[in-house]
Amino acid sequence: MKKKHLYGLLAFLFLFRTFYGLCNEFWFEDELQIYLIGLKSFTTHTWPYYGPDVVYTHTQIAGGLQGLLIAAAFCIARLPELPTVLLNVFSFGCIGLLAWYITRRITGVPQWFVWILCCTTPWALFFTTRVTNPSYVMVFAIPFFISILELLPVYEHKLVKPTHAWLITGFCTACIMQLHMSWVLLMPYTAVAWIGAYKKEGGVAALKSGLLYLGGWLAGAITLIPTLLHPDALAGKTISNIMVNTDNISKIVLVLARYLSFASYEIPYMLGAPQERIDTLKALPWMIPFTLVLLVVGFLQVGLFIISFFTVKATEGWKQVKWMMLFTWLMVYVSFLFAIIGPSSHAFYVVMPLPVIYSCYCYQWLISLKPVLVKRMLGGMLALGFVFHLGLGYWNYRQHSLYVNRPLIQKALDRMDYKIAGQRRTDKWGYGY
Repeated sequence: MKKKHLYGLLAFLFLFRTFYGLCNEFWFEDELQIYLIGLKSFTTHTWPYYGPDVVYTHTQIAGGLQGLLIAAAFCIARLPELPTVLLNVFSFGCIGLLAWYITRRITGVPQWFVWILCCTTPWALFFTTRVTNPSYVMVFAIPFFISILELLPVYEHKLVKPTHAWLITGFCTACIMQLHMSWVLLMPYTAVAWIGAYKKEGGVAALKSGLLYLGGWLAGAITLIPTLLHPDALAGKTISNIMVNTDNISKIVLVLARYLSFASYEIPYMLGAPQERIDTLKALPWMIPFTLVLLVVGFLQVGLFIISFFTVKATEGWKQVKWMMLFTWLMVYVSFLFAIIGPSSHAFYVVMPLPVIYSCYCYQWLISLKPVLVKRMLGGMLALGFVFHLGLGYWNYRQHSLYVNRPLIQKALDRMDYKIAGQRRTDKWGYGY
């Protein structure tokens, strides 16, 4: 693409994602509670020792990062929209990094397609545009996985120096630890990369890599230190979320479907609960044909991803990426055997970058079969998705967005009293932040 066309596309995608985020869910309890952590920190001038709530056990994730990321926006101006805008700046930068990385690693796939795909697929819009903790997870997950791919023997020519990659993996891990319990899924990748460094370069080099990782981790853990110095015995008992869960033994296929759906048009999840899907389509009947077509497209995409695993011929990085996909699927499945919850997609959203990268290898193979026809079909798919999200954004704006009752949040900011906007769960629990 010509630079002026690329810059124009990027400006449009950023504005679209930001407006979509402002129109997205705000008042659902999980979203509101995350917002209130930052609002409480700003209005009370206190340090947010703990972050997101783990409602299953009435505990909280340690660290101040989540609250600070939201409170920092209010330091710019007391406007309810600013946390969403700042999040979209961060998330667009990292999703842009993922798109850039894919265009450098996978040839034969049009640049415009990669950029639009990474920015507008349902999962890329659902969690990275509105204020909720998985949205912030992706800001750090993308640099983490890019660094891991650079540390592992996937590509001969490296785009990130090993010293930088180790620092980044440590930093991103420490940040995600303060946002979501899925950080544990990152540790096996780090361990494999470190073992590979030890076997290839010896103990001295492996020690240096470990120190770099630790240095990055310590930098990311700066906002965790106050919590470690002033722990809350009740709030910090997140270990209670680990248990043997035999109900998840039969969920291996479900985990695979949800894992692959991160790179597909998974329409039902985006429309909400069954009754809400019906209400949305009844209110906006013009969306029905787009929804039905994209529903079929989503199934076809998952089918393509599965078939490609067995049929795509080797290109640089393909073999390693597909085995990483297999490993990740099995790892996620095993992790749910020790989780208090079932295999909900949001619980392992941290691994989303891998399916997106994998999917572009699949599209590379598909395009090679019928270049002109497939490119037109893929362009049509993106166009349908864009129209669908315009409709969904309009519906959410009227039903679920900040603008359903924006004056309430503005009043809380003006009077510097977060309780006007809502009550923190921890206020009821009597402990935590």
